[in-house]
Amino acid sequence: MIDILIVDDHPVVLDGTKTLLQDLPNVQIDTEQDSAAVLSRMDAQAFRLFLIDINMKPINGIQLSEMIKKKQPEALILLYTGYELSDYYELLIEKKVDGLLSKLATKQQVIQTIEAALRGDILLAADFLDFVQQRTNLQNVQQEILLSAKEQEILQLVAQGCTNKAIASAIGVTQRTVENYLSKLFVKLNVESRAEAVIVAKEKAWIN
Repeated sequence: MIDILIVDDHPVVLDGTKTLLQDLPNVQIDTEQDSAAVLSRMDAQAFRLFLIDINMKPINGIQLSEMIKKKQPEALILLYTGYELSDYYELLIEKKVDGLLSKLATKQQVIQTIEAALRGDILLAADFLDFVQQRTNLQNVQQEILLSAKEQEILQLVAQGCTNKAIASAIGVTQRTVENYLSKLFVKLNVESRAEAVIVAKEKAWIN
């Protein structure tokens, strides 16, 4: 059983989000209105994933995320907000969170994003990817990089949210081969995660 804690200081939103996630299999959903009480709850119960509203008091979601990661580095954190996701671009790039969600996201989008995080992947919303594609000055990419057709194909599948197993099946290789491709791509692109690799590939127009 996977324990998930939803943190939001609006009771209606909190209850609605919990109801929305009831269809997730093998999970236990708990809620918390008081952001200041989350760390003490962690002492009593081990949560695997935290779904946190960014705009809270007295501790906002970004501050709370940092505190959770310090206390439990392996914790998965998804932030959700009613504002533009692009405002929080750097949080994802700096690996301070494991995903971003809009409060306008559909039930399916929320569930898919949570499932991706639990697999160790990051699922990016289409409008967020559009924003990423418009950025042209990512600091980590300063020189021309050439990718093979196979590397571009793998990055395209990563951008679609495919797991390594699914990618292996799609291109007719072993999962181990896919992992090797990704490791080499991370070095070539000077990135440390699948999400960063997708962002670079989008900016370079290597993938759609």
